[in-house]
Amino acid sequence: MLVCPRCHANLLPDPGPWCDQCGAEEPTRGWPDDPLIGRTLGGRYLVARRIGAGGMGAVYRATDPDGFPVAVKTLHAHLSDSPEMARRFRREARVAGHLRGPHAVGVYDSGELLDGTLFFVMELVSGESLSQRLARRGALPAGEAVALFGQLAGALDEAHALGLVHRDLKPENLLIVNDGGVETLKVLDFGIVKVLDARIGTVGHTADGAVFGTPEFMSPEQARGAADVDGRSDVYSAGLCLFLMLTGRMAFFGTSPQEVMLRRLIADPPRLVDVRPDLVFPMGLEAVMERLLARNPDDRYATMGEARRDLEAIVPPAPGDAPDTAPVGSVVPPPVVVSPVAPTLPAEPPPYVPATTARPTRAWRLGLLAVGFLGVMSLVAWLLSS
Repeated sequence: MLVCPRCHANLLPDPGPWCDQCGAEEPTRGWPDDPLIGRTLGGRYLVARRIGAGGMGAVYRATDPDGFPVAVKTLHAHLSDSPEMARRFRREARVAGHLRGPHAVGVYDSGELLDGTLFFVMELVSGESLSQRLARRGALPAGEAVALFGQLAGALDEAHALGLVHRDLKPENLLIVNDGGVETLKVLDFGIVKVLDARIGTVGHTADGAVFGTPEFMSPEQARGAADVDGRSDVYSAGLCLFLMLTGRMAFFGTSPQEVMLRRLIADPPRLVDVRPDLVFPMGLEAVMERLLARNPDDRYATMGEARRDLEAIVPPAPGDAPDTAPVGSVVPPPVVVSPVAPTLPAEPPPYVPATTARPTRAWRLGLLAVGFLGVMSLVAWLLSS
């Protein structure tokens, strides 16, 4: 069955030059025939339509035997053959199943199809990602940003208490759900989570030099490929998300992911007012940001709860501050396409452009070594000249 790439509606075998649901032109050039649509997975879950897809797999809307709507996440069959990818997918389902708070997406079931495709069944939620909201509105009012950060703090404190480090926090993985006028932040994608507690599963011991995550939101220790990354790395990444919410700009920017990581390793973050001199920020907010984005983990907040308390003492979150009535979207953000990077360094931080998740590769390690070497040589040259 064909699926419209814009509205994801099921199409007739010969739909004509446009989708009869949304009017998209030449819809058959979208996603190809999907064999899972119309199938019952595991003898229980009837797949209705695809609502998201990426390089790793896809997410479908389905119904359980009682007719209750659920979401089904799959790992592509050709990736299921990889022991590492299969292990990571199963771990994501297991980890998500341990998170019970309001900011987690519930996981109900998991299984494997005859062709080797792995899947798990989870709560179906609708909303817009933080990335989509920032693209639509730019910088958020301080009260709204602090309220969202407070919910993120609750989610991460629960995960960290279970010995879990997310390692890929970014606006694309933060979904804002509007339920009767009350906004709830959900944390998605625990695919590269680091397990520090054997009660959850096999404890992850990342090798030195292995880099996981999204370059624009990595902590300095994550960018170095340190093996002892803990919850304070998530605190740093959450701080970068807060900086972005308050300013509509990235704290660190450059012409390549390697340059962004180098800046984070050798430079302190800018002040909010330096990035957005046209905005007024509450007194004391800069000090909180400085501690959230400290390069040394020992100088950061030990927990997200501590940061939340300091922030709410400065900017009490106001539920009525800038109410948002945007239409809800899909259960997960659509696949991200990174825009080409300008060949010269911009004079000021550009608007946020969603980025993709980095996986550990030999090229990444060589690139990081080169970045580190250039950074050390630049520092030595500066010291000799001063």
